[in-house]
Amino acid sequence: MVLYDALIVVSAKVPRTACADVLRRLGTSVIERGGVVTDVTSFGARTLAYEFRRPGERHFEAQFVKMSFNAPPDLVKEAEHALRVDERVLRWMFTKKPALRRLNDFKARDSRNPNTMPGYDARRSS
Repeated sequence: MVLYDALIVVSAKVPRTACADVLRRLGTSVIERGGVVTDVTSFGARTLAYEFRRPGERHFEAQFVKMSFNAPPDLVKEAEHALRVDERVLRWMFTKKPALRRLNDFKARDSRNPNTMPGYDARRSS
């Protein structure tokens, strides 16, 4: 599984419950495919740097939400299609996060223990 971030821009004209519904649908599709939702963050309603135009609509403000999840790579295509047909969603972007190193790949260093400090030899200390 791959770790992804989904940044979704939802129209400010829809209520927050509709924004939560968009996230719920994406989260449900992630879980159905065997993935795990790791984080959901709402940045609230923000003024856009430039207007978004859709046929018959002009948007100057939008709600920004971010969802982090682990999922198979083919889920992103399906999620993009679901967001494309949803009229409440103005823009979206999926980013693939780099894989994290396993914890045992890190060397143990503790600043409180002088024996683990680099360049310190306990036998030479007086």
